[in-house]
Amino acid sequence: MKPEIAKVDLLTHMDKLRWAFARKPDRIEHFSQEVKKKFIKVFGNESLETQLVGGRTATGVVRVGNTVRRPVGPNSEFIHTLLKLLEEKGFDHAPRFLGIDEKGREILTFIEGEAHHEEMSLTEGQLINIAQMLRDFHDATAGSELAQGKEVVCHNDVAPWNTIIQNDMPIAFIDFNDATPGNRVDDFAYFLWTFLKLGSDIPVNVQATKIRKLCEVYGFTDKDKLIDAILEQQEKILAKREMLASNSEAQESREFSASRVSMIRSEIEWVKANRSILEATNISLF
Repeated sequence: MKPEIAKVDLLTHMDKLRWAFARKPDRIEHFSQEVKKKFIKVFGNESLETQLVGGRTATGVVRVGNTVRRPVGPNSEFIHTLLKLLEEKGFDHAPRFLGIDEKGREILTFIEGEAHHEEMSLTEGQLINIAQMLRDFHDATAGSELAQGKEVVCHNDVAPWNTIIQNDMPIAFIDFNDATPGNRVDDFAYFLWTFLKLGSDIPVNVQATKIRKLCEVYGFTDKDKLIDAILEQQEKILAKREMLASNSEAQESREFSASRVSMIRSEIEWVKANRSILEATNISLF
C-alpha cells in the first residue's frame, strides 16, 4: 500500500512526518500534491546535499533541505535523548532530533543563521542573551535522568562556533557532541572564557565588569569556584589540543591544534596573573 497522509495535519502529526522523512526521497512522490507542498515547505527538497562549512563543522555534516544530516557517534544515543528532552521542556534554542535516515545518519532540524569561528565581538545585549540561553538550557536538564545525579547536563563547548546568530541576535546552540552530566559552573566558566576572550588584549577591569554582569544574568553566585573552573576548562582544552597536535590523523586538525597550544597557554597565564582582580571585582555581587 502506498503511504498516504493527505488527510492528516502535518504539523500536529510529527511522528508520521518523521517516519516519512527518514525514508527515501521518492516516497513523497506518493503523497497528494497538497501534502507534498506542505512536506517540502516544512523540510525542504531532500534531493540535494550541501556540505556545511564554517565554524568547526565535523566531517560528513551536510544540509539536506531544511535538515542537517550527521554521522552517528558513540555519544549519539545520549544526544538524541537530550534533544528530545529539550523539545519536551520547550527549550527552543537547540536543533530538534527527527530520526535516522536511510544512510544511518541522524536527522536534525537546520537552524538559519551563522555560527562564527573567526574573531568576533559581541555586544553586551548579545552576551546577556547567550547567558540566559545557557541558564535556560541548564534549567531544562536539572533533575533529569540524563543528569545522572549531577546538577545538570553540560554542553561542554558553548562557544561562538557553536552558537547560531540570526539577525544579530543569538538564537541557538548547536553541536551537542560533547554533552555529558556535569555542573553548571563548568559550562558557565567555559562560556566566559570563549566569549569574553579571556587572555586577549582587553583590559582586565573591563573583563571583570563583564564577568560580574554575566554572573548576575545567569544567577551564578558561587564565586569561590569560578576562577578555578575557568582554569580547569582551559587546562582541559590545552591537554586536548596538545594531544591532537601530535596524534590526530587529520592534518587540518593537527595544524589547528598546534596553532592553539601557545595561545591557550598564554590565556591560562593571564587568568592566573589577574586572578586577584577578577575575584575582588566579583565580591561586590554577593
